[in-house]
Amino acid sequence: MTGTIPPPTEPQANFDSSADPFTRIDRSGHFCVDDIALIAETYASVRNTPNTAWDHLRGKYLTLPEWFRPDLDPLSDEYSAQQMRLWKVVAGVERPYAADVDEVEEKLTDVDALRRPGFYIWRQQGSVQAAADHVLATGMLMKHSGLEAGMWALEYGAGFGQTALAFARMGVNVDTVDISSTFCGYVKEQADFFRVNLTPFKARFGDNPRIDQKYDLIWFYESFHHCVDFKNVVSKLKQHLTSGGKILLAGEPIAKLEYAAVPYPWGLRLESEVIAVIRNLHWFELGYSEDFISNFFVNNGYTAELFDCPVSGLGVTYSFTPRTDKIAMETQWLPCVDAEGWHAPERDGRWTRGTASLALDQTDSFRALDVTVTNHHDRQHALNIEYGGVTTTAYVEAGQQTTIRIEARTRTPKITFASETLVPGCPGTASSDTRALGIFVHSIDYVP
Repeated sequence: MTGTIPPPTEPQANFDSSADPFTRIDRSGHFCVDDIALIAETYASVRNTPNTAWDHLRGKYLTLPEWFRPDLDPLSDEYSAQQMRLWKVVAGVERPYAADVDEVEEKLTDVDALRRPGFYIWRQQGSVQAAADHVLATGMLMKHSGLEAGMWALEYGAGFGQTALAFARMGVNVDTVDISSTFCGYVKEQADFFRVNLTPFKARFGDNPRIDQKYDLIWFYESFHHCVDFKNVVSKLKQHLTSGGKILLAGEPIAKLEYAAVPYPWGLRLESEVIAVIRNLHWFELGYSEDFISNFFVNNGYTAELFDCPVSGLGVTYSFTPRTDKIAMETQWLPCVDAEGWHAPERDGRWTRGTASLALDQTDSFRALDVTVTNHHDRQHALNIEYGGVTTTAYVEAGQQTTIRIEARTRTPKITFASETLVPGCPGTASSDTRALGIFVHSIDYVP
């Protein structure tokens, strides 16, 4: 959200009646579809200002309607249609979602794109600290961009384009894509003033504004969660990258685990402030679980990596690069859900905890997988590898390193390793290792 925040209003009277919706919502932590109008009207009146009626509604969550089915395949058309139906209910409209109509920018006043763009216009309490989060996020994007002067970069959903401008001032050739002609105008105004190679384009997510241009970096900052058609967009992005290019996501609502605001792999965020924005502005505000969105990129031929930012949630950055032919478990980052099946990485590989899974490329770009493992235990180990609906059993002798060929006749989102676990440090042995260890996986190679 952009623009100024209204000044604080006078504190509201306490709500003592249990029948009062403010008290009910405050006490329960949840609200229903019938409360959305109240949520939206209150937020429009006082925004997130402390000591107002919003104190009773802040951080509360929408209870999903009874018709909502949580068991649907998150990649199915039925699941997407259900999220569209939920958006209609929350937005209070009957027509289909249309990005050109529903992603119009919030009305802005007193805009000075040169002196006070974006967060520089803020003057309410806490604005300096809030602005710091955006500055830190820009730093994270620059640090992990891999860019040098003369390279090409593309930002989707640029808004005022402050990170784009920072790159351009460092000599990077930057294009921005935004659905808003207003924001494109602000970006051009800044580009002209600073005389940098920064060019705005009014277009959609996934479009290549220069048709055949290849970019060394494509990034989304606080914008990917408006990408309703992300399944098609992600598959397009690789066509716009150079051979060594990457995609960065930062400032996105990606949760480590599903929770009350995002109680599914992906979908509308259900927190009160977001619900108010959807009702008032009709924006499509998505959230994702970490394992879903990172594995989705992997399934589309990327390698995922996380760069944490302990001092600011907006700076947490996910990096996606076109995959190579080898997955080295020594360095492979895993989303937290998948990581539960593995011990921490070690030199030359990683131990399973008995049953472990890993997301793989699902594109038609390889014909088999070569899995290299070592049995470091003192007796034979039976390893079951499940992939493509087929289970392959390999008997690995004590101390043996072996490579197991898995045919990829059917490509599935994940490969799973299942084996007995042994504890090297059990009584009567010389080892002090008390972990329950399955098999030691060195690497997985995609065989063309």
